[in-house]
Formats: sequence, C-alpha cells, structure tokens
Amino acid sequence: MRHGAVEFVVIEFNGQQLDPSLATSLREQVSKGVINVIDLLFVQKHTDGSVRSFELDEVSDDEHRESLGGIAQAIDGLISPEDVSDVAAGLEPGATALIVLFEHIWLRELRAAVERSSGRVVFAERIPGEIVDAVENMAKAAA
Repeated sequence: MRHGAVEFVVIEFNGQQLDPSLATSLREQVSKGVINVIDLLFVQKHTDGSVRSFELDEVSDDEHRESLGGIAQAIDGLISPEDVSDVAAGLEPGATALIVLFEHIWLRELRAAVERSSGRVVFAERIPGEIVDAVENMAKAAA
C-alpha cells in the first residue's frame, strides 16, 4: 500500500488525564476514512523534570486505553527517540503530551495522480488552525 502524507501532531494537556472526547474524535475520523492513525505515544514531564514516554498499552487508566485502543496501525520507527526528547523539552512540568502520527487517506489518490504526472511535491506546510482564525479575525476587523 502506498501512503498519503503522514502528519506528526503533538497535543499537550495539563496533568495526566485527557478528555475522552479526543479519543472519540480520533475514532470518528478513522471510521469515516479521513485519517489512518499510524502511531500514538504519550510523553509525561513530571514536576521534578524527569520524563517518561509510553505506549497506549502501558496506560493505567482502562477507560482511556479502551477509548483509544485499536485505532493505531503501529508502524514502528516513525517516532524517534529524538522526537520524544524534542517534545519533552517543550513540555511544561506536570504536563503530558500525546504524539499522534496519522496519514491523510484522501492524499493517497492525489499522490498517485502526482506520480502519474511525473510530478513530485516539493514543499508542504501545515498552518495551525489558531493562526488561520487569527488572520481571519484581523481581516474581518479591518473590513
């Protein structure tokens, strides 16, 4: 299988509990065929500065393990130890991050069409939604 673009997203939240709606939203996008979750990894930065990373099967909260279970394809090697270190360095003490690696399924066919055209993607950039919202709000305020 040829993959579409894969996105590396880090979601930081306070403490160790994530809202169950996050798992619900991820599961909905997978079931709709919009994305394919390739891997999930948690990174915790304790208040003393120590760092722990762990997979979903190591989550002690059965509710969260159950809600996120079965959605990741688990292609090992795409989240590197350096990625974990970089994420941990940016975390506030006492915070947890969820690294989600997912494929945009709709890009599979687009990739194939680009390749059939002897083309290649030479640049791609993700613009966070918050920035798009801020620019839109500034444009509306200026109008």
